[in-house]
Amino acid sequence: MRTIKTLLVAGMALFLTLAVIGNVTMPDVGFGAIKTAVGMQGTFKHPHAMWRAIESPALIWTILGGIALLELSGAVLCWIGAARMWAGRASAEAFAAARRVARLGLGVTACLYFIGFLAIANEYFLMWQNSQINVLQDAFRLFASAVLMGLWLSVDD
Repeated sequence: MRTIKTLLVAGMALFLTLAVIGNVTMPDVGFGAIKTAVGMQGTFKHPHAMWRAIESPALIWTILGGIALLELSGAVLCWIGAARMWAGRASAEAFAAARRVARLGLGVTACLYFIGFLAIANEYFLMWQNSQINVLQDAFRLFASAVLMGLWLSVDD
């Protein structure tokens, strides 16, 4: 089971690394997606909610940078955790100590997708109303994956 746990953490690290690469190499795509979400484009445009919309390019770039930094943090912590877990897989004590860093990386990831996407984007910016760009199912899948992996890592072998 230690090998499978290690591979799953490495898989999350790989996913987050690829997400960061996408955000860095195609910033226009990330900017457009965030602009659509925080600009509340594609929502019902209820007059009592539209005051929340953000249209400042500087703030949109800041949000994109924050997302990329959190993804990078999660990736680095998961890579370090996976490497330490792999190195300590022969010893229950070493493996238990190594998985702490991995759980931290998974925790950062869960927070990003739950707080950033499901709470803020979904509810504050009403992304659930937007049929143009709705990444909420993907965000939940990533949040749930990070939480389930973290819980499984907490179980001793």
